[in-house]
Amino acid sequence: MEERKVFNLQDYGVSRGLSFGHYKYREVKPGLTEHLHQGAVELCFSMSGRQTYMVGERLFELKGNDIFIVGPDVLHSTGNYPEDKGELFWIQILVDHGKGRLCNLEKEQSDFILNGLLEKSECIFAGAFQLKLILGKLALQLAKEPSVLSRLVVDQLITQLLLETLLLSKDSSPKAASTRLKTINDYIRQHLHRIIYVDELAGLVSMSTGYFKAWFKAESGMPPKEYVNRLKIEQAKLDLLQRRTVTQVAFDLGFGSSQYFATTFKKFTGYTPRSYIRSLEE
Repeated sequence: MEERKVFNLQDYGVSRGLSFGHYKYREVKPGLTEHLHQGAVELCFSMSGRQTYMVGERLFELKGNDIFIVGPDVLHSTGNYPEDKGELFWIQILVDHGKGRLCNLEKEQSDFILNGLLEKSECIFAGAFQLKLILGKLALQLAKEPSVLSRLVVDQLITQLLLETLLLSKDSSPKAASTRLKTINDYIRQHLHRIIYVDELAGLVSMSTGYFKAWFKAESGMPPKEYVNRLKIEQAKLDLLQRRTVTQVAFDLGFGSSQYFATTFKKFTGYTPRSYIRSLEE
């Protein structure tokens, strides 16, 4: 299966569609350089992992189940960050009705949907499980040869996707950080020097290990082990700046070997520890 796939929506008769895309990365990729989408709004749906966007001087960090909207002609990039490990969908829609009808909607209807979504540009709000189903169906449909039937289905799915996103944006009151997640985060930071087991984290918040894994991924957007390793690698970046050896940093953070540490470091940063040090010296 391809890690990244992009479809030209106009090939499917969506006259106001630019692209629909999906990636699922097992390790980080080079970051997105600063760019814009002329006359088009972009909706980004993070399924898992994390992704960072820089809009002007503002930094936005998406986790699993987050939605982020970028308005037309707005410069954005991933800043100094890579395209992160995880899964993300996006869709770009032209806002000008003069470019054609959007999925055969009347002008009043398409303007209502798009204007409502634009009101939520440059803010992060929570998605819902039904969006992943719609996005998955849309990706499967676009992978087929265009036909009259496929175009009808694509129109219906895009309309459903935009409507569901609009409804979710209206119910996007800020969510207070989970007290249990904060407890776990604090505990991990206090024990970065050793191996941290999932069952001990589950016990910390009085959950079974199985339930904890599902709960934690829903809360943080990633499995517990990945979350722990991300925090360890962030600490490793600081430790390497202090001119400590790679082996010393690896063992001080509870990694069983410097090789496993280097593999994990590259997965989350795109660099080996030594190439990361060299990049800071340039």
